[in-house]
Amino acid sequence: MPALTRKLPGESRSVSNTSNIEGSKMRAVAQIGLVVALAITIASFSALAQNGNSSAAVASADAGSAPGAKSVRIANRQLARKVRGAMAKAKGIDMTQLFVYAKGGVVTLSGSVPKSDQVNRAGEIARSVPGVSSVDNRLSVYAIER
Repeated sequence: MPALTRKLPGESRSVSNTSNIEGSKMRAVAQIGLVVALAITIASFSALAQNGNSSAAVASADAGSAPGAKSVRIANRQLARKVRGAMAKAKGIDMTQLFVYAKGGVVTLSGSVPKSDQVNRAGEIARSVPGVSSVDNRLSVYAIER
């Protein structure tokens, strides 16, 4: 194709028709690229939205089979409360500085008691409570000042 040049009115330089054609082709390619990128973006968002809904349905189905964090915390607190209640009912255990913590069936006893026989007794009482799988007895003995 022969290069045609023309002089624009009021300008001192010549403009080639081939450069105008090439420029318009470049703009068309850029516009097509933008349209394709936009289409891909929209398609990916709609796919994410569909996956988000289906994963929410799967998550709600799984929630029924596996306990959530809140229900686990509630169960741990109830077990600790049962152990504290059993120790309060037992004779000979000083509960003033005794702390009970439960996590997944494992009960941890911490704090201090005035007599050494209360350390072992507290561990036995905690083991006897239903739902306790093991006891981590970290109790210590403190001396009573007279």
